[in-house]
Amino acid sequence: MVEKFELNPFEIKAEITNILTKLADVKDFESYEIHYRTLDMQKDKNIIVKLLFKEINSTHKNSDLIKFLLIRYCPQKELTERLWNIIKNNMASNNAKIFALDLLRSIDTNWSYEQCDQYLDNPDELVNSDTKKILDNALANPEVQIDFMDFLSSLPDNDKVVLLKSLSNDYSDDELANMLVPVFLSMSDTEAGKTALEILGNSKSQLAYHALTNALEFADDSIKPMINKNLSLLKLGGIREDNSLEFYKNILQNSKPYKFCITYPDGHGNQAVIISRIKKSGQIQFVAIVIDDYKGVRDCFGFNEISKFECNAIIERFYRGQRALELAPGILKTILIKAEKLSGGKVPYEYVCWKNILADIEPEDIQLDFKPKKLSNKEFEEILKYDFTDFWFLNNTYSDEFEEFLKELQNVNPSDFDNFIDLNLERVFYKDEYTVWHERILHTAVLKHFSGDNTAAKNLYSLYNNETLVREFFKNILRKSIYEYYFAKNDREKVSAIEEMWVK
Repeated sequence: MVEKFELNPFEIKAEITNILTKLADVKDFESYEIHYRTLDMQKDKNIIVKLLFKEINSTHKNSDLIKFLLIRYCPQKELTERLWNIIKNNMASNNAKIFALDLLRSIDTNWSYEQCDQYLDNPDELVNSDTKKILDNALANPEVQIDFMDFLSSLPDNDKVVLLKSLSNDYSDDELANMLVPVFLSMSDTEAGKTALEILGNSKSQLAYHALTNALEFADDSIKPMINKNLSLLKLGGIREDNSLEFYKNILQNSKPYKFCITYPDGHGNQAVIISRIKKSGQIQFVAIVIDDYKGVRDCFGFNEISKFECNAIIERFYRGQRALELAPGILKTILIKAEKLSGGKVPYEYVCWKNILADIEPEDIQLDFKPKKLSNKEFEEILKYDFTDFWFLNNTYSDEFEEFLKELQNVNPSDFDNFIDLNLERVFYKDEYTVWHERILHTAVLKHFSGDNTAAKNLYSLYNNETLVREFFKNILRKSIYEYYFAKNDREKVSAIEEMWVK
């Protein structure tokens, strides 16, 4: 069925990266048709095109292959228009413009160098009269912020600092701070990030005050003195309280929350989150986020305006094979705040730009007010069959400890697997790993509760509070992991033996 080949934006992004990596040294792209098969099968090529254009500023990528893929997936008229937009865009890097010129020369018979020469910027003229318009638009459109961050990231380190200082000389207050907060939060350990921090300290902006105050909560100790220093400068400039909420509420007043969804964590702790708002025009602001319970916010992707139909179609594809839980916006915001703190402040700049569409939503308490009970054998067996447990197993490269476990397992007779699991459980689920998985049980209980399944929530909460049963639960995860390992290897003899012991 075609449906199984429909990828979500993150999967498309991964597929593009995979192609660019595998064909890095290839010149004759037409000879490698098999590598494009998955992208060819996507009904909607718009996301592919959007992501390919984002690759233009990645100088380490194969630009010729990106050109080949753009010609393959973007209609010529649209491609020509997009390339001219890059050439005429005063905030596009010279590398991007050269890329666009080169590709335009291949597809546009009316192309002439004289038309394009006027648009090639000198690096000293990066900032001009159009920048004000860009800064204004970025307040209401996170995609403009992200385009700026893409552009900034493409520059050499010294040019990043030059550009930021040029902006600070010409602009101030909230418009400037709105662009520089993502720079500081995503590049805090670089010269560009430190430059952005100093400019924010002198910006007299409530947005800067809000960002620096929040950053203190999870910033590295090495940078906290600089944050405090610039907060003091803001206070001396008259910014003494955080009024950013009213500022963002005013921007968001013409939209309201639409769909807020999340998956259960998988065996690696990954969860797919979708937040969306519907505007008075009927258009949707759509954001997809990947979080995990090891490093917090991992990836983020969004559209400022898509239709309801497109939104629902992406959600359906995004959660293919997994159950999407619709939660109250305040609950999901609390979960995202927790993930952000787990990131230690090191979050993708796309997330920094998009999270402001949650500004008018109050986070809600997600503590469970249950009393743990003694679980019966039947209740424990039911937990082992809950829907999310289908994904709770370790793959063969999960960790060094599990790889060693599998290596030694080769010399164990299947009849002794249970004993081997019992003896080695603490080696695979060592202290830190045990803590992550233990908290994952509690987090899943929270998801069950707030999605309306209180029976499952109470059972999981009781499991969380029973150390003996948690150990049994982890043993079952290892059983499932062993089964999946031999199933993937197509070792029918071991699979049959395991099914006889553990499945039947």
